[in-house]
Amino acid sequence: MIYAANWKMNGDREFVHYILSQIKDNILPFLSYGSDIILCPPSIYLSEATDICKNTSIEIGAQDCSAHENGAFTGEVSAQMISDTGSEWVILGHSERRQYHAENNILLIDKLRNAHNAGLKVIFCVGETHQQYNEGTTRETLKDQLSVLDNARLANLNYMIAYEPVWAIGTGLAPELEEIDVIHQFIKKQLIDTAILPKKTRVLYGGSVSPNNAKDIKALASVDGVLVGGASLSSDKFKQICI
Repeated sequence: MIYAANWKMNGDREFVHYILSQIKDNILPFLSYGSDIILCPPSIYLSEATDICKNTSIEIGAQDCSAHENGAFTGEVSAQMISDTGSEWVILGHSERRQYHAENNILLIDKLRNAHNAGLKVIFCVGETHQQYNEGTTRETLKDQLSVLDNARLANLNYMIAYEPVWAIGTGLAPELEEIDVIHQFIKKQLIDTAILPKKTRVLYGGSVSPNNAKDIKALASVDGVLVGGASLSSDKFKQICI
């Protein structure tokens, strides 16, 4: 089971030290066999987080990377820079990046390629809006978002998928368990049916994951882990989700 935490634009140095110490001491020793923790703090704290988690099984990831390798792109952080911090992962395709930064499939292919070239593993996010959910076009939306992975330049990309219904992120709402199961199965079938992609890709669920629903979500055979947002900012809530 994968427990990935996206802290988004939250925290400071004191918070990073505190919550990482809590995770190291109170969560990591009690994880079930075969479970892993991936923490994605703001990029400015990546080096600090990797230093704190050195000699543990905790893996560190970034929340995004640039579509460019280098150059005059003020404020951007390249995949190679992320790798240089000791981080192993990067989240790409998150709905907030798609919505607020107008990220499209063409841009995401460049980001995915740069992440791969820098040796980073990817958590690739997909998910439908509430309107798309109500219109019954969830599958068509996911198929289009997943299509960027069907690219010869990404044949060896090391990645997992995070299914995050946009309407469930930060709202306290979540799909019914049966819906989560059906969509995860759909995503896995899409990947299997595409010859260029790995046959067994892990699919995480994200979107208002909390101590109240995590146990039931994790019990679904099609769910390989969770991507946790707001609840990961509390070591107590994150512990309840992980253990």
